[in-house]
Amino acid sequence: MALIRPCADLRNNYNEISKLCHATNEPIYITKNGYNDLVLLSNEAYEQYEEKRIEDLINKHFNEKLDDFESFKKDIYEKIEKGLADIENGNYRPAQNFFQEMEEKYNINE
Repeated sequence: MALIRPCADLRNNYNEISKLCHATNEPIYITKNGYNDLVLLSNEAYEQYEEKRIEDLINKHFNEKLDDFESFKKDIYEKIEKGLADIENGNYRPAQNFFQEMEEKYNINE
């Protein structure tokens, strides 16, 4: 349950609010003139929050890269399978012939 306290309590009852922050490990909302103004967390709760936030960012980045890598692997496997099928069907030419054709086509002399 959200804990809401007026800013006067922060000034007048700091120790009580500090104990509450540490005991509940939950945020305490401080109001000023009836409106939300601040949110207080114990240092431990803040560090847990930051650790989770950083972990979430790392996971998001890793998952995006992993998706890219999985797509890359799938593409490579498909090309290898196509190449193997072409070889089985006789749809290939020796690399030596290919290079010789390229040298002739582009006037490349060794």
